[in-house]
Amino acid sequence: MRKTLPSVLLAGLLAACGSAGQAEPDQRLRVASAALATGNPGAAIGIAGTLAAENPGDAAAQLRHAEMLAEAGRWQEAVQAYDRAVRADGTSRLARLGLGRARLRGGDVAGAEASFREAIAALPREPGAQSGLGVTLDLQGRHEEAQAAYRAALALDPAHAGARTNLALSLTLSGHGQEAVRMLETVARAPQATPRQRHNLALAYAAAGDAPRAAEMMAPELGEDSRDAAAAWRAALAGS
Repeated sequence: MRKTLPSVLLAGLLAACGSAGQAEPDQRLRVASAALATGNPGAAIGIAGTLAAENPGDAAAQLRHAEMLAEAGRWQEAVQAYDRAVRADGTSRLARLGLGRARLRGGDVAGAEASFREAIAALPREPGAQSGLGVTLDLQGRHEEAQAAYRAALALDPAHAGARTNLALSLTLSGHGQEAVRMLETVARAPQATPRQRHNLALAYAAAGDAPRAAEMMAPELGEDSRDAAAAWRAALAGS
C-alpha cells in the first residue's frame, strides 16, 4: 500500500528546496521522486517545474516536467512543457513524440498532426512519428493517408506492433476487413494474446462479414452477449 508523505515532512523538504543554492538539482529530484512514490504528484510536478524554469536550456529538465504533467493527464500544460523540451533539443525522440501525443490526448488533432509531421522531418527514421501521424489522419477520416503513414512506419520497423495494429484498425474502418483479418489473425489467436488484440480481430471479422468468428473471439470476455455485440458491430460498420 502506498503511504502519503506526512505533510510536515513534505513541507520541510520543499522548504529546503525553496531558495536558490540551498539544494542541488539532484537533491530536489530525489525529493520529487519521493513525492511521487508516496502519492504527492502535485508536489513532484511543482519541483520538476521549478527545475525546468531555472534551466530553460536543459532538455532533460523540460522533458522530465512534461512527462510528469502527461502522467497526471494535464495535457495543455504538458503540451507547453514538451514544446519547451523540443526547443531545447529538436532531436529528442521522446520530446517530439510526447508533444504530438499530448496534443492528441488534449483534443487538438490538427495540432497533433502538425507535431508528428515536424517529428518526421526532424527524425525521418523514427517509426513512432509515422504511426502517430497515422492516428491523427484516421481520426480525421483520412484513412488512405493514415494507412500510408502506418506502412511507412512498418517499412522502418516491421516489428512495430502499434503501427501494425493501427493499420489493421484503419483497414477495418475503411471497409477492408479481410486484409485486416490477415494482419491480425496470427497475433490475436496466439495463447499470449491480450483482450485488446482479440477485440481488434473480432472487429475485423465483423467488418469482413464474419459475425460468428467475431462472437467467438469476444466470448471469453462477453459470454452469451458476444453474438449480440458482434451483430451490432457488423451493423455499425455497414452503416445500417
